[in-house]
Amino acid sequence: MADRKRHGRAIWIIAGIVVLAVVISIVARPKGGGTPVMVAVADSGSLEEKASGSGWLEGVSRVEISAEQMGIIDSIYVSEGDTVRVGQILLTLDQSSAVTAVNDASAAVYAADIARDQASRQYERMLALGEAGLASDEEIMQALEARQTAQARLQQACAARESASETLEKTSYSSPIDGVVTALNVEVGEMAVVGTMNNPGTVLLKIEDMSRFVVRVTMVESEVVSVGQGMPAEVTLDALQDTVFAGTVTSVGLAAENETAVMAGEVAEYEVTIELDGGDPRLRSGMSASVDIITATSGDCVFVPVQCVVPRPDPADSTAEMDAVLRVSGGVVEVVPVVTGVSGAMDIEVLGISAGDSVVSGPVEALRDLADGERIRTEHQGGRPRRR
Repeated sequence: MADRKRHGRAIWIIAGIVVLAVVISIVARPKGGGTPVMVAVADSGSLEEKASGSGWLEGVSRVEISAEQMGIIDSIYVSEGDTVRVGQILLTLDQSSAVTAVNDASAAVYAADIARDQASRQYERMLALGEAGLASDEEIMQALEARQTAQARLQQACAARESASETLEKTSYSSPIDGVVTALNVEVGEMAVVGTMNNPGTVLLKIEDMSRFVVRVTMVESEVVSVGQGMPAEVTLDALQDTVFAGTVTSVGLAAENETAVMAGEVAEYEVTIELDGGDPRLRSGMSASVDIITATSGDCVFVPVQCVVPRPDPADSTAEMDAVLRVSGGVVEVVPVVTGVSGAMDIEVLGISAGDSVVSGPVEALRDLADGERIRTEHQGGRPRRR
């Protein structure tokens, strides 16, 4: 009797396991069948392709005035923040020794000029005596050589005076541009040092024309190849992130800024200059900036998320690949060849499908492996790409 009860209990356990397995298989069975995928909907509108970089803000013109003559700073006529005009005297070095040198050189010129005149008169006199038979050819030649020597000494004295005058001029520094004094690095009484090949000279002060501003941006080689003069740009300053400033590319560097690093195998970087289209009283020289340069635009195009475009074998050439999207229609995948155009940050322009078409956007395995005509089921319906 006990054996019969145990046997009946075992039958019920087995029956329960079978029912549970059936339930699990029903629940786990894919609804509608097919490979689960995520899809997005092709949209239409404008799209922009951008190249990005970072740099700093500065006035449209900037000059650093360095010492051209060693000497003690005698007078300073400006302060940081002062507005200056072209030709305005900024500072002077001690001029006493330079003035003395000019006076000595001028006196030497005066004496040499008198000596030249005396030698010339003596030569004319010897010529007259020679015509009268009272002077030999040798005497005439000596008088000529004396005149030539006096002339050479006069020229030498004039050159020395010119050099002394230039030295005196280098003790006075004037502004080469209209602008603002952004740095004053010396004080009265300091020694100004002239630079050499290995040691930079004293930078006395800096002047910037801040009536307009430019951003100097460093861009890697893969970004700069698509950048050209005249392209529009959007500039954002770290200090003013709530404002986007419009600008225009004014120059693109032709030589790498980091030549030494490039020789060591690093990526080349190039300087690009963008001039801001307008001013703002909050702008300051030296502010950090991020720049997006609009390198290409498409005003009315069809676009999809960039991940939707995948390489597939080209039916016309088994050794080549083509760009394609996996269009979804009636739960079936269709591999559609496309031509890509402008590529934005998230979306890419495609020719070959229409706005409103559903395309597979993931997962990666599905984008890689799904075959033409294969059935799918939508696991997540993606929204339309953002309009740009």
